[in-house]
Amino acid sequence: MEYQNTIALYEEVAELTKQMLLAARQQDWDKLTELETKCAQHVAHLKMIKDALPLPKEGRERKVASIKSILADDREIRNLVSPWMARLNALINSHKTSSKMTRAYGQ
Repeated sequence: MEYQNTIALYEEVAELTKQMLLAARQQDWDKLTELETKCAQHVAHLKMIKDALPLPKEGRERKVASIKSILADDREIRNLVSPWMARLNALINSHKTSSKMTRAYGQ
């Protein structure tokens, strides 16, 4: 039953991505960042785990369901965040251009 810990970790990542999606929908970027940090820690832990035995059918099904949920939420988070990131990038580039102009022309 050691695999239960691995499955629980996948399910925790799935829950975190659901919370991240909610934060993205609410445009709560601070909360999204906080949750992303927690999620990254869980994923790092998952990468270190090496299951010695194959998962039983029920374990595989739970793992696959969690991964599908994570991927779907991640896709939607990216769809929500990408336009915001593009606006932020444009704002930063505009500020950089303005600073260069000020330095070049002294205004």
